[in-house]
Amino acid sequence: MSGITDAEFLQDAFIQEGVSPAPGVVIAACTVGDDEDAPKNRVGVRHDGEWLEFSLSNEAILSVDATPGGEAYVLGENGTVVRFDWKTPKTRDELRASRKLFTNGAVHDKGPLRRLRVLGGDVLCAGSVGQVYWLRDESFEPLPPLTVDGEAVTIEDLAGNSREDFIAVASDGYAAHFNGSTWQVLPLPIHTELTAICKLEQGYAICGKSGAVMTGSGDEWSDLTPFDGDRDYWGIASHQGTLYVAHLAGIDHASGQALRPLGLPKGAPLQFTVLRGASDGVWSFADHTIGRIHDGQWHTLTSGPRSP
Repeated sequence: MSGITDAEFLQDAFIQEGVSPAPGVVIAACTVGDDEDAPKNRVGVRHDGEWLEFSLSNEAILSVDATPGGEAYVLGENGTVVRFDWKTPKTRDELRASRKLFTNGAVHDKGPLRRLRVLGGDVLCAGSVGQVYWLRDESFEPLPPLTVDGEAVTIEDLAGNSREDFIAVASDGYAAHFNGSTWQVLPLPIHTELTAICKLEQGYAICGKSGAVMTGSGDEWSDLTPFDGDRDYWGIASHQGTLYVAHLAGIDHASGQALRPLGLPKGAPLQFTVLRGASDGVWSFADHTIGRIHDGQWHTLTSGPRSP
């Protein structure tokens, strides 16, 4: 494979989100530069220490997900989804040739999207006024929007099994389960701004601001004791029964019903926001940092100076 280095891929870039669909493979979606009026993006697939990449412009790319079988998807805030093959291409031209673009005209009138997840083969996109779309074949099919007491909420993240069985969390402080036709708001023990959700072997885990971490399903939820109640958590994932949550300065992990800091290299220029579970551990993506937690230990893949 003929690709570029970590430094070249991350030059002038800020990692928005990433995912590892298979051991040894990382996909990252980045913002390039700081021109909000004409957003530029870089999307890359890392194999064997090298990146194949392509660029996108005119719409901020915020989210990425992929399947082990080879399909990957990135989401733009205005509803555009780009599907590409992360597995087969061996050159940048082959990666670019694998792209297929899908536009969602409804987003312009309703509001921007924030998250894309592949749940049991269903590609779902969700956003700022509770809207959720299913990418069905080559068009978008709207699901019933999430509202609470008649008011739209901002969906931040999704996790679940399919378009007929998933949970959405909202920055408005609510989590709700969708069963394929209706939403059911969940009775969480803490009401605070929620930021991320992940599946566990049994149930789900949710994190948010003010040290909030909760686990459960259905009507049964409990909260974990925070290490620091002032910490805002932005990412959550689990591996081999251990739960990890990311705040801007580090990562905490669950020990029983309490959270404890994960040991990290001293003095390293690391950043933390997004956590994604994978078969070989938990992957962390933020700014210029990509790392992996395996067997309870942090391993840096690449890191650099914090973006200005």
